[in-house]
Amino acid sequence: MKTGKIRLLIAAMISFVFSIVYNGLVHLVILGTANKRVESLRRVDFSSKAWISLLATLAISFLLPMIYSHFVSEKSYKKGLFFGFCFGLLIAIMVDVNQYVLYPLPFSLVASWALFGVVEFSLIGLIVGLIVKDKT
Repeated sequence: MKTGKIRLLIAAMISFVFSIVYNGLVHLVILGTANKRVESLRRVDFSSKAWISLLATLAISFLLPMIYSHFVSEKSYKKGLFFGFCFGLLIAIMVDVNQYVLYPLPFSLVASWALFGVVEFSLIGLIVGLIVKDKT
């Protein structure tokens, strides 16, 4: 396997582990009380569907480094951070704003989800930028 592909795989795996830990900290600890208040809106069979969320996180953990590797011409930790920030902002607008429109959620909670999401993707971008390098 070529070095570039190995670096992509490593970046994806580290991103996945980081996302699981980060989301656990954010949603269970930091926003735990606020998330509990809207628990009644959650699917009754949420536990049996949690694997879908893990699979989606795994997919994003592989897609972000692949997109970065392919489309960012000059790779660096700064470019990775900016790329992750833009990616997070896009996701926040697409997902969190629509959650607020569709469901009776408190704006403060949705804004927190969006902010923590942008921070998460910025940090993932930083991780990817530190690992995925230009060909030398």
